[in-house]
Amino acid sequence: MSQQNGSIKGAISRRGFLGASAALAGGLAASRFSTALAAGYEPQMAGAAAEGALAGLQATGALDEAYWRRVAAQFNVVDEMIYMNNGTLGPMPRTVFDTNVYYLRAIAEDPRETYRDKVEEVREKLAAFVGADADEVVLTRSTTEGEKIFCAGFDLAQGDEILMSSHEHGGGAGPWRARVERHGITIKEVDIPAPPESADQIVSLLEAAITPRTRVLLVSHPIYVTGTLMPIQPLAEMAHRHDLLISVDGAHALGMMNLDMHAYGIDHYTTAGQKWLMAGTGTGLSYFRRDVQSRIWADMPFDEGAGATRYERSGQRNVPSILGMGAAVDFQNAIGKQNVESRIHYLAGYLRDGLAEIPNVSIGTSTSPELSGGLTVFYIADVPNTTTARVIMERQGIHITRSGLNPSACRVSTHIYTQPAQIDHLLEGIRHIAENASDYRETSA
Repeated sequence: MSQQNGSIKGAISRRGFLGASAALAGGLAASRFSTALAAGYEPQMAGAAAEGALAGLQATGALDEAYWRRVAAQFNVVDEMIYMNNGTLGPMPRTVFDTNVYYLRAIAEDPRETYRDKVEEVREKLAAFVGADADEVVLTRSTTEGEKIFCAGFDLAQGDEILMSSHEHGGGAGPWRARVERHGITIKEVDIPAPPESADQIVSLLEAAITPRTRVLLVSHPIYVTGTLMPIQPLAEMAHRHDLLISVDGAHALGMMNLDMHAYGIDHYTTAGQKWLMAGTGTGLSYFRRDVQSRIWADMPFDEGAGATRYERSGQRNVPSILGMGAAVDFQNAIGKQNVESRIHYLAGYLRDGLAEIPNVSIGTSTSPELSGGLTVFYIADVPNTTTARVIMERQGIHITRSGLNPSACRVSTHIYTQPAQIDHLLEGIRHIAENASDYRETSA
């Protein structure tokens, strides 16, 4: 490909942004921040900053490249890198970063202010964003924390079974595994093909593994090592037919998909803010269906009518990060949740179509829109994934990560700041490795 990395990325200059930030910091230093607070200054919340940044352009669909370049310009990834691993940690849009900084400094200068009302506004905003009610939403620090709350609060007897796929993340499966030795429960795993044939196949495989001792079905949405988007609505219907509760590890779904907890019919859903929502570390939410809260113990006393906040009594919270998560929701709402999901589906499909044309490359993620989202897993036969990831970074300037599907598997995240030309650049690097696989098979990072 003739373009160089700098022109491919088409992102805002990091130096330019830092210069602007320094000017802002100087202005704040010249006039005490508390003075601005006393004058009623507020950061641009409720999407105003994001809408202003995107003013004059409205997305006409997933292929409106002028609009999506404008979106990409709201991020500040370093000039020397194309970033395709928000499945681990997503970059913050500048409006989210600015909100975190604003409240961090505000609280440092006036610790009397707790911003409790604003925290509750974020809860309500998140609930609407995921299709839930505010009294069903717990503000957490991670996907894992939400699973730990659900697992620790659910009564189980010796010999009871937890059913899950063989590809569950340690953060979701780990709390249940910890109860095996302590409480004598059993973990039963079901292999889910990568890629699966259909949603019906997934449901049938899991249903066939249910026994009279099964109590909970744990599934991912999507599976982090394969990118498979588990069909959670049919799985919830199946689980409830067998009187099971269903808990969903949706670490990657928040900010990737147009979520609707009530429509899914699930009992519990836990997700992270730092990945596809790009809200920064230490953020997340956990959904507890109102009707199931009486079956999940809280670990401290709570007032009547507490709703899901009964699970949230854990001392001081990082208020700037919570309010920053609200700004991240504002940013996506300014674009439109359906626009975000459509763009992610388009980019992932574009990548998978390109991978399918490269000999010696296999794809572990379904090509069906029903069973896939923004994660794509691929592998080059007998080439270690550490080698592939390293060479892609060295040759193409693109950061991807490994997958645990097999020793050769790598995972790519394509989000709204990703551009098709960057995917072309990635495909060029993968093609090079595949065509010269013998040079890389014995190489390890």
